[in-house]
Amino acid sequence: MRGKYAVCIQKFCGCVCGVLYPRRCPVCMEIVTPRGALIHAECKKKLRYICEPSCKRCGRQLAYMEKEYCGECRKREFHYMRGYAVWQYEENIRRSLSGFKYHSRKEFADFYAAEAVRLYAGRIRQEDPEVLVPVPVHRARRAGRGFNQAQILAQGIGRLMGIPVDAACLLRTKQTMRLKDLGRRERAKMLKGAFAVNPAKKVDYHSVMLVDDIYTTGSTADACAAVLRRAGVEKVTVLCMAIGTSVN
Repeated sequence: MRGKYAVCIQKFCGCVCGVLYPRRCPVCMEIVTPRGALIHAECKKKLRYICEPSCKRCGRQLAYMEKEYCGECRKREFHYMRGYAVWQYEENIRRSLSGFKYHSRKEFADFYAAEAVRLYAGRIRQEDPEVLVPVPVHRARRAGRGFNQAQILAQGIGRLMGIPVDAACLLRTKQTMRLKDLGRRERAKMLKGAFAVNPAKKVDYHSVMLVDDIYTTGSTADACAAVLRRAGVEKVTVLCMAIGTSVN
């Protein structure tokens, strides 16, 4: 009986919150209609989804079928094996992710996670990760923001896929300046020594999928993958919501 009461209370609280704080569209930021939807149908059409051909390493959109890798991935090696991305990082998704991350629109993560699973559930199962590991943020930045956006994304995807999330596996040990305006080499230099395996955790995974919101040069994801590989993880893959363009 207690379980039934708990479910009833949870549903009631959800209805009350839905009335007091109606869901906003992650693109236009207006109240979503019809009720229960995660995004306006017309707004969803404004997002540029990754489609084939895409880079066989990082998942970027490619312009030509005859090329298997983007210009960025042809230049360098990575510690992770394969990356997947939902959208091209253009203006509409940029504003959406900014609202999610900097203006606490955490409900947007429901749409992001649902779309990631809709597009990549089969591939995620093929990769067979034992856990999803969100890219960590420094404790000072988390304190200021109130949450780690990658962790919320990982938890949403994990619930839909039935995959556990290990948010304590990695630590961000060095606070860096914002990396969005830096090039690949500058990012790699700034991120050197920025991540570490949590000394209080035993990392004995064979396969891990990293989750993050944005992938630009790949420096952050690869720095995390390098730390995991050194800790004994054999296979690291990456799933992000949006990925930048590259010279093909």
